[in-house]
Amino acid sequence: MFFTPVDKQGGLKEAELKTLILEQYHAAGIEPESVDSGAIIITGESAKTRNARPAVMALSQSLGDFVVASAGPHLESVIAGHGAGAQTLSEQRLCRVLNIDIGGGTANYALFDAGKISGTACLNVGGRLLETDSHGRVVYAHKPGQMIVDECFGAGTDARSLTGAQLVQVTRRMAELIVEVIDGTLSPLAQALMQTGLLPAGVTPEIITLSGGVGECYRHQPADPFCFADIGPLLATALHDHPRLREMNVQFPAQTVRATVIGAGAHTLSLSGSTIWLEGVQLPLRNLPVAIPIDETDLVGAWQQALIQLDLDPKTDAYVLALPASLPVRYAAVLTVINALVDFVARFPNPHPLLVVAGQDFGKALGMLLRPQLQQLPLAVIDEVIVRAGDYIDIGTPLFGGSVVPVTVKSLAFPS
Repeated sequence: MFFTPVDKQGGLKEAELKTLILEQYHAAGIEPESVDSGAIIITGESAKTRNARPAVMALSQSLGDFVVASAGPHLESVIAGHGAGAQTLSEQRLCRVLNIDIGGGTANYALFDAGKISGTACLNVGGRLLETDSHGRVVYAHKPGQMIVDECFGAGTDARSLTGAQLVQVTRRMAELIVEVIDGTLSPLAQALMQTGLLPAGVTPEIITLSGGVGECYRHQPADPFCFADIGPLLATALHDHPRLREMNVQFPAQTVRATVIGAGAHTLSLSGSTIWLEGVQLPLRNLPVAIPIDETDLVGAWQQALIQLDLDPKTDAYVLALPASLPVRYAAVLTVINALVDFVARFPNPHPLLVVAGQDFGKALGMLLRPQLQQLPLAVIDEVIVRAGDYIDIGTPLFGGSVVPVTVKSLAFPS
C-alpha cells in the first residue's frame, strides 16, 4: 500500500508512479512483458487529477496487458462494494447491504439488494483531507477539509492552528456528514460535499459495512492516531462513537483496506459466433466497458443507468451495449431490441461505432434489420459471447474472411 504521488497543483506524478510500480515488479521478480492480465483502476482524489486518464493509459501500455479504468464516484462505489464482499453478503442473505468505502478523500456508498446494485453515492469526506505531521499538527488542508473546518470554527480558520481537541471535533462533524447520507437528511454542508446524487429514498439497509482505509481503522484502531500522517484514525473513532451508527447493524466486511480489484482474473478468450454483423468498424478495439441492462422492460433506460454506474457518458465514451441474457430468440423479441437500440442512438448520439454483444445466436439477423434504420453508423453485433456486470472486452481482428472475431472478456477479480 502506497500513497499515490500527486502534486499540489492537482497533477498525477506519472514518472514517480511508474517508478514506484516498477520497484514492486522488481521486488517480486516479475518482468512487465510477462504480465498477461491485470487491472489499473484509478479512483478517489487521484481520479480527479487533470492527467488521470492519459496517465493510466500510458501505464497500461508499458506495464503489461491490463484492464484500464479511470473510476468516477459511481464505479468506485460499485468496485469497493464488490471488493469488500458486500455484494456477496447481500446475495447470500437476500437482503439490503450498504457498503461505505471511506478512503483518503471520499466516502463511497454502494447499496446492494439481493446481490444487485440498487444505488450509489459519493461524499467528499475522507481521512486525508487534513494531512498532519507525526505529532498531529496539520500541515495541509485539502479544500473539502477546509470547508468542514470553516463550518466548525468560522470562515478563514487556519487549519494548521488546530489543536488535538479541535481535530476530534472536525472528525465528529465528518462522521455526522457520513451518517446524513445514510439517512438521506443532508445539511447544507453535506449537500455541498456530495459528488453524486443521493441514495434511493425510503430504502433502509439491513446491514452496513465499512471498508477502505478508515474502515480498516474502524475495525482495528491504531494506538497512534497520527500514524498515517492524517486524521483517518480519528475519523474511525468518531464513527465508532456515533450514536446513530451504534443503532445500526454495522458488520465487518470480508475485506476492508483491500476492498478493490486485485486484477483481471477471468481473462478469457472466445470466438464469436459465425453469424456476427460487422460493418464500418475499425478493429481491433481494446478495453471496452460493457453496459448490462438490469430492467429488461425498459432497455434504453437500463442501458443509460448501467453507463451511469460505470461513470460513462453515453454521448462521448466508447462502450458495448449488452442484450439481456434471458432474451428469447424470437422475431418479436428481436424487433423489441431493434426499437430500443434505435431509440438509444437517437437519444444519445455518439461519435463511436454502435457495438452490441449478445449471448444469443442472432447477430447477423439483428444487424441486417438494424442497418436500414442506422444507415450511416458503423455497427458491430457480436453474438454467442457471455458477459457479466463489470466486464471489459477486447474485439480482435476478424478471422475466416470476417465471419468470426476473437473476443477477450476481462472480468475484474476481487479478494475472496
